[in-house]
Amino acid sequence: MPSLNARQLHNETSAVLDEVVKGKSFEIARNGKIIGTIQPISDGESKGWDEIMSEVWAAQKKASGKTRNPVLVERERRRR
Repeated sequence: MPSLNARQLHNETSAVLDEVVKGKSFEIARNGKIIGTIQPISDGESKGWDEIMSEVWAAQKKASGKTRNPVLVERERRRR
């Protein structure tokens, strides 16, 4: 995987992102130490909003009316 330093990334951001869109990954270094990577998102990782929120919505329906909202409970506790 090619490595870029922070200055190169700053100066060539558009060109680097164009390469990422084409499928290329890069390691990013600062002061000679690798601090992260930039890589394309694979199709398997991209999720729609409905898929992301489905578990939350299911939990909300299951708990509906059974418990109080913990955020509201904490807010009331702090106001006392």
